[in-house]
Amino acid sequence: MANGVRTPRSRGAISGLFLVLLGAWGGIAPFAGPEFGFGYGPAGAWTQTTGRLYLSAVPGAVVVLTGFVVLITRSRWFGGLCAFVAALGGAWFIAGAPLVLLLPASLRPAGLSAGTPIAATAARAALTGIGDYTGVGAAIVFFAALALGRLSITAFRDAQESEVIGYPGQDATSVTGAAAATAQIPAAPGPYVPGLSGYQSSYPSQYPDDPQTRTAQTYPPDDRFPAAADPYQQTQPYPPGQGQQA
Repeated sequence: MANGVRTPRSRGAISGLFLVLLGAWGGIAPFAGPEFGFGYGPAGAWTQTTGRLYLSAVPGAVVVLTGFVVLITRSRWFGGLCAFVAALGGAWFIAGAPLVLLLPASLRPAGLSAGTPIAATAARAALTGIGDYTGVGAAIVFFAALALGRLSITAFRDAQESEVIGYPGQDATSVTGAAAATAQIPAAPGPYVPGLSGYQSSYPSQYPDDPQTRTAQTYPPDDRFPAAADPYQQTQPYPPGQGQQA
């Protein structure tokens, strides 16, 4: 990531909004699902269990918080860190329930499991698993990776805005000095016009276009030493006679 160049808030707005919505869904769905025939038992709707707390509510809250940061932040490194943490929360939605079964019974808290699907058919049970854990986790990982990729790119427009505005931590004198130096650069000579002597200059007082005028201005004539008369001035020895034209 480019240090010192901040990103516009619109860069992570869409990804952050989806992360907030998906995190809220993942944290609430296991609690509300039993009222509509989806979810996991044996606990009923809106009943807190250890599995719902650690497998749904906690990772959902983490994704909501980090998604909100991605939505509003202009810091590249902090937004990227939050996007990475949101991706870990999505991965926990996918693999959290199987992973806790690998823990020894002495280390695993009592009741730390997703439970059994309460759906009557296999199709509804599959949809329950997708809607509560694997599907929502995959979507969270996707949008977190999208936000991380967008925050890691520095656009040319971002660099220009950073130089003009001068964010905290940036040397403002360098920006001011660069602007002053740019203002002192004279204009470039004019374009080439056929029929004239070379390029039309933007500085007629210093560099006139006409070579003769340029020479006359650069080396003015010196009248202190007038030119001597020609000692070999030829005269006509024989005046024209009559009948000849002079």
